Amino acid sequence: MKRIEMNKIIGMFCMSILMGIGFSACSESEIDLKPLDESRYEITGNQNGYFTDEAGKQDFSVVELRTGNSFTLNLYLNATKKSDVASEVKLTYDQSILDTYNAATDNKYEIFPQDAVSLDSGGNITLSEGQQHSSALSVNFKAVDGLAEGTTYVIPLKASVVSGSLKFTESHQGYLIFVTIQKNLGDCDKGGCKVYTCVETNDTNPLNNLCFTLKNSGKYLFDGIILFCDNLILDAATGTVHAGVNDNIVYLLNHREKYLKPLQDRGMKVILGIEAYHTHASVANLSEETARAFARELKIMCDTYHLDGIFYDDEYDAPQIPTPPGFVEKSPEAAARLMYEVKKLMPDRLNISYILGNLRDLSSEGCFFTDEAGVKQGPSYYVDYTYSDYGAFPNEEDLTNTYPGLPKNRWGMYSQQFSSGYWATDEKLQTIKENKGIHFLFAYDPFRSTFSVDKNGSTQQKALQKIATILFDDEAVYDNNPYRKDW
Repeated sequence: MKRIEMNKIIGMFCMSILMGIGFSACSESEIDLKPLDESRYEITGNQNGYFTDEAGKQDFSVVELRTGNSFTLNLYLNATKKSDVASEVKLTYDQSILDTYNAATDNKYEIFPQDAVSLDSGGNITLSEGQQHSSALSVNFKAVDGLAEGTTYVIPLKASVVSGSLKFTESHQGYLIFVTIQKNLGDCDKGGCKVYTCVETNDTNPLNNLCFTLKNSGKYLFDGIILFCDNLILDAATGTVHAGVNDNIVYLLNHREKYLKPLQDRGMKVILGIEAYHTHASVANLSEETARAFARELKIMCDTYHLDGIFYDDEYDAPQIPTPPGFVEKSPEAAARLMYEVKKLMPDRLNISYILGNLRDLSSEGCFFTDEAGVKQGPSYYVDYTYSDYGAFPNEEDLTNTYPGLPKNRWGMYSQQFSSGYWATDEKLQTIKENKGIHFLFAYDPFRSTFSVDKNGSTQQKALQKIATILFDDEAVYDNNPYRKDW
């Protein structure tokens, strides 16, 4: 069946119901109606209800679902005006909604299997008195066997008022979720060890993380990427600190659908790196209040651009004595405070600490914090992974005493620097495998000379082959389709 642009056809469907006329589906070029904003129309004095999704789409959503995967869509109940009484509404799976749509548009969409759909709270949702927008109701569905790739199915939902003054017009009583089944792009979940790249965004296209897979398992070699690097920018007039993203990262974030989402679609994490920008503002000298404010700003960035966490690097600052208001002397305790505040705001995202400067040792009493429940939290709470410095001494690789409580499978030992020729030996990789740890690679890029030209006894390709062999008992496969920086 020819795939159509859902928002145009469904917008037309809503209009036809309001006007009481029938029609057959038009081509994309004939009309470009957006979903109707019912809030602009108050023909009666009723409090009319309608549903929207997270993107604000009214009456319908369009979703791509990979084979074997699950998806959760949040829906919100809205009203054209406020009421002094609360309303209870129930959403149910109802084939009649799809039948009506197919008949009105001369389409033959198949229904998504009911047993593969569930609604939180039994589909019940409340619109509180004096409010026009509800909290989210999650609709969960999964790609079960029997669904054909490339085919669009529909989850039809019907709203019924259980109690209250809210009413639904016929055009807004149904909500349609169009689910297109797409081929599974593969993933990077290999179990055990993880491999992250850290790339200079001035030079390297993040999509190069897609170039290597494992021959036997078919999994992607890389599990994540650090975008290096965002900066702490000091506003000299106010003494406040902000995230100052360089032009290259700005471009990647603004074009995340092209450069970052393909990685996340395959399970890879996208991490934003932060470091100082040649002022006294650094990850290791923010006062408690400044750290909290900066943590809030980082959360906004992660939420806005769907980032999976933050990488902390204590380099490139210019300490000022005496310390200005809003700052303290550089210390591990201040660095720990920033990571703790970020973790409190974003417990589901990753904090990665680069073992350098004031991030070398977080064992002091000042690196432990008592949370709201009275529980003392140390590095194992606010640090998810560590990233060792290149060529670190053996005692610096052992974090038993410097990052107390952090298990070995979260130690990023024996990091490799591909542009300078810091390669990991077989023995070191074997240690990582035994720990089921994480391994970081700086300056991976198929367009660097070290990709195939020997430097200090190895190349990027040889190093990646070793990683595949030792960490995963597999063979690295290069697709010979690298991505140049094209912005």
